[in-house]
Amino acid sequence: MAGVRGFERWAILAAAVLVAACGGSGYASRTAPLSPVTSSATRTASPAPAATANRATASQSLPPGVTVVDVANVVQRLDWSPNGNLMAVLAWGGELGTGRADILDLAGHRIASFDAFDMAWVDDTHLMTLVVSPDDTSRGTVTVHSIDGTESDVVPGTFGAMFGNGHGSVALMAPVAASQGPATESFQIWSNGRLGARIAGHGLPARWSADGRLLALVGESATGSRTRGVDSETQVSLAVGGPIPGTLSVLKLPEKTVVLSRPLDDIRMNVYFSPDGTRLVTSDGLMLDLADGRNTQLTGSVEGWTADGALVVVGQDRRVSLWTPAGTTVVPNAFEWAVFGPNESDIATLPAADENLSAPVMAVVRRAGGSVSIPLNAGSSTAAWSAGGLCFIATGTIDAQLVGNRLLRIEIPAS
Repeated sequence: MAGVRGFERWAILAAAVLVAACGGSGYASRTAPLSPVTSSATRTASPAPAATANRATASQSLPPGVTVVDVANVVQRLDWSPNGNLMAVLAWGGELGTGRADILDLAGHRIASFDAFDMAWVDDTHLMTLVVSPDDTSRGTVTVHSIDGTESDVVPGTFGAMFGNGHGSVALMAPVAASQGPATESFQIWSNGRLGARIAGHGLPARWSADGRLLALVGESATGSRTRGVDSETQVSLAVGGPIPGTLSVLKLPEKTVVLSRPLDDIRMNVYFSPDGTRLVTSDGLMLDLADGRNTQLTGSVEGWTADGALVVVGQDRRVSLWTPAGTTVVPNAFEWAVFGPNESDIATLPAADENLSAPVMAVVRRAGGSVSIPLNAGSSTAAWSAGGLCFIATGTIDAQLVGNRLLRIEIPAS
């Protein structure tokens, strides 16, 4: 899956899911902040009937074509299935030990729901979930579910997080305790119903390439110039202050061949494979050619790639630009946040934020000559375009208020 995942080890130690931005063909340049995502280990997950009607109703103040799909405390991720026909929504349940993964069809109907601390698409018909106990969110049980509810297979062992490639393989991270050092960074690849041998010494999975053959990993060095604090709610040790040196590696699987390995001054960044898998770029603008190791340093904060191979860059003035070797193009009326769809005209943008915090922030969603404006909780919004141009935007608001989280479905007919 394509997505945005942080490499800050303290997020893993705090048992927070590494956040991914838009899956499928979309890309969002702003992601939701890391927050605890937990789920119950005592409740049995069960699929929702395929014919279940959407119980949430749209506010009369919402524009035509915008409907409320669901109500959730915190939407963590929107992950499209590999074929782009289904969306998995990871949501926090509102308190420690609660959370779920909902599977929606293109019409926004919920067809299945499972308890989930973390989730990953295995393929178009199977979703893997991680369920934890409120008493120990650092480790949990992994289950593979068929979306029609006919299968539910538990993977042996306990794990701390997961990261799927949508091509049948999922990287399962070993549980990590705050007192343990980087030497414990390890994972296993689950594929074709089997769990492979433990892989260590390269760091933790951070990004799969689009074809699922390359896996980028970020590892923390044994000594880092940082201090540790303690989270007031979870009592988990957290890394605070100072750079966290480490390494960036790329493995080719299943051969486990090291394609790239280089030191990092600070691992608190994201990395993104180009759509064709030939290049890797870090969020601080370092672009690496995987064939010969040549690098290019870009100016600005890199937020990912568009489907046609342009880099999305946010400058110091907060404007969103598209970078290619031929030059840089400023995206009109886009500040800090832009979501690019499968077609050239598919884009959702935010104008410059109003300094009046009591005013709603309006995102403009454009498709094929049409447009619609919707109010968002812009500081924590996650969005994704479907392969056909339908846009789901999380943490949208109702009646232009800044409170309340809604999963909104936006459909703009081509004009």
